[in-house]
Amino acid sequence: MAEAPFAGFITGGAAVTLPGQLFVEVLPAIEDAAELRATLYALYAIALRRGALRAVRASQLRAEPPLARWLAPCGGVDALDGALARAAARGTLLACPLEDGDTLYFVNSEGGRRNLLRVRSGALAAPGVGARPAPPAESAEPPARVYEQEIGTLTPAVAEALAEASGRYPEAWIVEALRLAAQRNARSWRYAEAVLRRWEREGRDDATAGGDSRDHDPFAKVARRSWP
Repeated sequence: MAEAPFAGFITGGAAVTLPGQLFVEVLPAIEDAAELRATLYALYAIALRRGALRAVRASQLRAEPPLARWLAPCGGVDALDGALARAAARGTLLACPLEDGDTLYFVNSEGGRRNLLRVRSGALAAPGVGARPAPPAESAEPPARVYEQEIGTLTPAVAEALAEASGRYPEAWIVEALRLAAQRNARSWRYAEAVLRRWEREGRDDATAGGDSRDHDPFAKVARRSWP
């Protein structure tokens, strides 16, 4: 018995946006059916995510019934890991192996590449059970209070910058960066933000965080200037 024709899209239903390059550069080059289906579904699943981290775990994709049905003609769910690996090798997706054995996938876009670095550095915790925990809190004091104690008067612009940073970095990092700026006589948010960006790129360890040796300070040359 033939299946009934599709009844049409529902007004107001969930919609996702896909880049035009996908249709003119990527999809025409994919010959493997499992890779094609896994790629499209992964992009759909990632697009539905909200919040700071737009990514999906391989285990989450394996648990999706629509994807399982779609993969049935080309090896089923057992073919998913290989299909995702081929999508990552092609450059469509970015793969981030996790400590719990799962893999987190991002879209290979500017935002995806940035978030991949943040997860790898520990600035952003991977979602789900077994995700890498955020660094332990080193101070119960809020960053705004520490700014006033260590740097100076909290202006509206700095308050907004601190709020934005709190959504991007662990608050313990922000507090430590502010204290590091004061310690190195570079009392400004610009300096503290530069420290946070370096920790995000390279990871945070004892030398780059609490150490007082200027050999570990990538901003030592500029710390002596007056920062606005």
